[in-house]
Amino acid sequence: MTNEQHLSMINQGPEAWNEWIKNNSEETPELFQADLRGKQLPGIHLPKANLKEAKLQSANLSNAVLTDASLRKAKLQEANLQRANFENADLRGVNLFEANLQFANLQNADLQGAQFSEEVLFTQANLKGTNLIGATGLTLAQIESAITDKTTKLPDYLDEEMEDGFLLQM
Repeated sequence: MTNEQHLSMINQGPEAWNEWIKNNSEETPELFQADLRGKQLPGIHLPKANLKEAKLQSANLSNAVLTDASLRKAKLQEANLQRANFENADLRGVNLFEANLQFANLQNADLQGAQFSEEVLFTQANLKGTNLIGATGLTLAQIESAITDKTTKLPDYLDEEMEDGFLLQM
């Protein structure tokens, strides 16, 4: 259940939220099923947040800090996630159709069963250690535009296309 105080603070914008969370660091952002469609939240700090099943379509979360956050089954279609930090985040089953993940940090994130489209931008996204098993809609070109390593787990349909040494780039 969404914490209405947290939602109210977020609706005041990222600066107000970031100041509030800095002074209330014991709080874990509770935004389960929150409706944040189209919100302008660049640079917002939501580490360890519960954003399961949140509606974030067309939201601007560029430069957001979402480390260790749970966004399981969140809707992120057409979201601006450029330079966002999703390190160690739970993104299982998210919908990322047409999202912008350029330069995003998804290191060690769990994207099992995530839904992508050919329009998702991955330029220089950090996918080191990312679990993409069961993800759909990804192309080899998208993976090639990202940063991967030998710990990146790809869906079977892409894993078969990869050359043995490809995932050793730095």
